Amino acid sequence: MKEIFQQLLNATTAKEVTDILEILTDDYDINWRAVGDRQNNQSTINMGTDPAAGLVERITNSIDSILDLKWHQEGQPKDIDSPRMAAQKWFDLTEGKLRNIKDASNKKIQDLARQTIITLKDSEREDFPTVEIRDFGTGIKGDEFGKTILSLNDNNKIDKLHQLGAYGQGGSTALSFNTFTVIISKPNKILKKGDDVSFTIVRFNDGELGLRKLGWYEYCVGANNNPLSLTIPENEFEAGTLIKHIGMDIGKYTAKLTGPTSSLWYLAHHYMFDTILPFTISGQRKKDLNKGKIENRSVLGNNRRLTLGGGEEKELTQYKRDATLTFRDGKVTLYYWVLTIEGEKPWERIKNYTLPSEPVIITFNGQKQGTLTNSLVKSDLKLPFLEKYLVVQVECDQMDNESKRQLFSSTRETTRDTSIKKELSKLVVDTLDADDELKRLDKERRDRYLRKDETEALDKLRKRLASRINSYLKTGDGGKGVKATDTGETVKPKKQPPIPINDPPTFLEITTPAQKEVFVGKTFSVKFKTDAHPNLFTNPDWFFAVIEPHSFGSYTGSARVVDGYGIAYFKTRENLEPETEAVITLELRPPRQKTISDTVEVISAELPEGTDSDKAGKNNAPNIEIIPVNENDPIYKEEGWTKQTVADVKDDKDTVYIYINESNSHLTKLIERAQQYSNQAVESIKYRYREHIGFCAFMISRNKIEERLEAEGKTIPIEDVEIIKKADLENSCETVCGMIQDFFDYIRTETEE
Repeated sequence: MKEIFQQLLNATTAKEVTDILEILTDDYDINWRAVGDRQNNQSTINMGTDPAAGLVERITNSIDSILDLKWHQEGQPKDIDSPRMAAQKWFDLTEGKLRNIKDASNKKIQDLARQTIITLKDSEREDFPTVEIRDFGTGIKGDEFGKTILSLNDNNKIDKLHQLGAYGQGGSTALSFNTFTVIISKPNKILKKGDDVSFTIVRFNDGELGLRKLGWYEYCVGANNNPLSLTIPENEFEAGTLIKHIGMDIGKYTAKLTGPTSSLWYLAHHYMFDTILPFTISGQRKKDLNKGKIENRSVLGNNRRLTLGGGEEKELTQYKRDATLTFRDGKVTLYYWVLTIEGEKPWERIKNYTLPSEPVIITFNGQKQGTLTNSLVKSDLKLPFLEKYLVVQVECDQMDNESKRQLFSSTRETTRDTSIKKELSKLVVDTLDADDELKRLDKERRDRYLRKDETEALDKLRKRLASRINSYLKTGDGGKGVKATDTGETVKPKKQPPIPINDPPTFLEITTPAQKEVFVGKTFSVKFKTDAHPNLFTNPDWFFAVIEPHSFGSYTGSARVVDGYGIAYFKTRENLEPETEAVITLELRPPRQKTISDTVEVISAELPEGTDSDKAGKNNAPNIEIIPVNENDPIYKEEGWTKQTVADVKDDKDTVYIYINESNSHLTKLIERAQQYSNQAVESIKYRYREHIGFCAFMISRNKIEERLEAEGKTIPIEDVEIIKKADLENSCETVCGMIQDFFDYIRTETEE
């Protein structure tokens, strides 16, 4: 038996496991037991659709095992109400957050990371590696496999508040993405459950054709109906659990271990976005070896990477902030970061942390549960120039149970499309919309791309294009029109100068104008500045926000003070009468120091009709701007344009910007031909090209493909929608250039005439 165990320990291919099963069948008379003790388990186990999520569930279970071991070592305390609290108390992690550990090479962190190791090994197929998940936690006794790691919907974790798991799936969805799963475990001595090592092999049984509709997942057991057991010295197999997914389909994440995307490095950091405990990933495939040596990396989550950086990431975040807010009967915390536009290929940098089409990550206990699309940034927030640079985490650790029930699925692959999700999305929009620094950064980047080339021809084109678009919309299916008026010189918003911290603090001043108009039943914000330390505002015993009278509304939370500037959030009552007045007081009571405060008057108003996305303001048509771009312009370089790029449309709250690539290969051929005649011919060709491409670009940007498909009961990923729109624009470019070619002589002479 020991020899078989060693073979199983080293097995990395389906053939090796098959050979071991033949020996076990012939020599040890093994039986098979259904996973979850249910032969109808296929529907439950195959519920998962994302192999990466299945693997992450295994990682989560391993972290739970480490937490549970510490719980036993600490005497099974009853005052721990969350994994974050456990991490703070037992592992000395401030707030239970790895972002508060500045030195990633800290020995304590590295030792902790080695308690859970995920290893990639070669199998029969390069795209289906063998994945090993090893932890040195509590371990499992053989007769407990069926109630724990091989259970379905059991409740063995439901009252353990220090653990992440709750649904009792045991990471079972991962079983469906490979041929065999090997499970080996030895209980820690602290459990007093013996020293035996137990092991089993999970497979899928197709059943007999014509007798059953569905097959089932099962695992091998001995005569006692439990996994096989034997005694192994501690130095040959330490207490804990090893799971081997033989030839696992891990989707697109098969690249070299340390690759920034499509790798285990990316998968681990993205799906365990703000992991409770660190863990190690190890590459032992041939492609992972670094000069023949095994590559090992610690994973501390993307939240920490974005907040603190490290290595090449040190200067890649330009702005970061967080805000803790009331949400129904609980709280959520938003973390958000703006990536810089400096360095190599900045337009691709967001891919290191999340999908560009899904920049808002919803997490629970640090694990990704779902996302929100980039339409939130482009359309709801109207921050088009931050679309590829803004990353948001919505942490739901303190969300109330009812909201979690409605929002999260048992597979933890994606969030449920309920009213709670819409409400959460609105909270994100309202919170980010109140941050003036985001608006300033968006305008700053817009100005980098804005080439002041206000020639008479461009002005004429702007008006002609606006008229053409509006005429089309009137005869089509409607939609918001555009205008072409002189915008004049706008004052660039300036970054506020940092305010030095004083101890004790000397002032807290509200910067929101008095008699601020707020809308009935809506959220609003009050901005302030101070010389107090930012940490003082995170303690509810020291920072107070009060509305008088209380019937007017309530305080919902605040953003972390950055450089001396903070934001407090409030919400008015649904039944509030218009023109009701109230006074808001912000007060700081530092311990053993003088209290400082300030007040501001607010007045309620009805939300104006015709507002967009529940926001107040006039629904005016946006101004249209045509911006020619060549390969030397910042937008060309910073957004990764090529000679195949046609155009891009960006909308903010006031203006539609149509950027037209005049280094496009189709256009340059036309220009080369026009240059043989005159400068007027070149300008005439450019004018016609800009008009037609500008019109096509605008209309394609307004083409709501996803809505049409939804009406037909079909869905398509948002990144595919963008690919379709890009292809449509490229086809339009070919058509427009072909028409200009056909009418070349007429167009080149129209200016002269």
